[in-house]
Amino acid sequence: MHGTAISLDDLSDLIDLIYEGATEPLPWQQSLERLREALGASYATLILRPTRPDAPGFMVNAGAVSTWAVDAYEGTFYALDPLIDLPQGELHTVTEILGEDGWRASAFYQQFNAPLDIFHILGADIPGPDGGQCRLRISRSHGAPAFDAADKAFCARLLSHLQRALSLYGQLERSEVERRLYATAVERMRIGTLILDSRQQVLESNQAAQELLAAGDGLQLLDGCLQASVVRDNQALQRLISEARQQRQPNGPQVAEAIMLTRPSGRPALGVVVQSLRPNREQTEGGEARVAVFLRDPEQTASVPQQPLRQLFGFTPTEAELAAQLANGLSLEDACVRMSISRNTAKSHLRAIFAKAGVNRQSELACTLHASVAFLCGNQPAN
Repeated sequence: MHGTAISLDDLSDLIDLIYEGATEPLPWQQSLERLREALGASYATLILRPTRPDAPGFMVNAGAVSTWAVDAYEGTFYALDPLIDLPQGELHTVTEILGEDGWRASAFYQQFNAPLDIFHILGADIPGPDGGQCRLRISRSHGAPAFDAADKAFCARLLSHLQRALSLYGQLERSEVERRLYATAVERMRIGTLILDSRQQVLESNQAAQELLAAGDGLQLLDGCLQASVVRDNQALQRLISEARQQRQPNGPQVAEAIMLTRPSGRPALGVVVQSLRPNREQTEGGEARVAVFLRDPEQTASVPQQPLRQLFGFTPTEAELAAQLANGLSLEDACVRMSISRNTAKSHLRAIFAKAGVNRQSELACTLHASVAFLCGNQPAN
């Protein structure tokens, strides 16, 4: 089918695919393929060029694009592309920009497009997420008809939808980056996190939570649901989870409740906080909220690494090592043994550490170091 003859149902399906494209593993692959078919094109390509080097970018192709073509365009021919910096939201053909003779004479055509049997190109530039640039390019072979006004009009109807979908994509990417940052910080603080669905089944869990559940000391999974080891504790835990599931406050504060769970091994009790998650639109229409459960083992402490301590407090390498050992729970005597230094040498370093950290006692030092951002830079948890 061609763009001028596409049915309303097909157009509606294509628009739906554009919005769904923001969540596809390869963004907009399905909608580009449908667009390519609708226009009788050889290829349809979407290129996102971000403004920041750490922001995600991509080039997605519909059609039988060779690996050579992708690598060659990204490595060499991107800089020669004549369809760059087009007026925002306007559709243009390459012959409108260069003229047919200029197009045939260009290095971009002769070295890149002609070998791929591409002659007709229709393109548009639209704003991408966070000030980036997004390019839509549709190509036809030498033997195919040129893009006409009807083709442009059809594509123009899709550009506003694509731009809004790109904005949604940017929001999703930012949310995912933030989620990873928070998850990393929580992991390094050795806080176990679990997400429960409306049936109290565990949907997600981080490594710290998995380790605590695997130990089965005070808390474990039974048929996918959380169960406390002690009957009385379990009754209280299930009550808190049930109450959290019933909370329906889409705009209000989400109330958190805490409980201590006895461990049969005799080790210090586990700290548990239960809180409902803010319900989404579907859940506010009668469903039950999901529940977050946070776990804390008092025997687990965040490991303070040495390099950030040197940067934050100006410690020497030896001072940073001693400070880290003390903050991670060792006594001064044990730290001396581990570092192979005398007690007098350790005391000398400790005086310098106290002065630089602005504390007077070893307990204050541990609190200061753990309250700093240093432990967020660590990679390995303490055992």
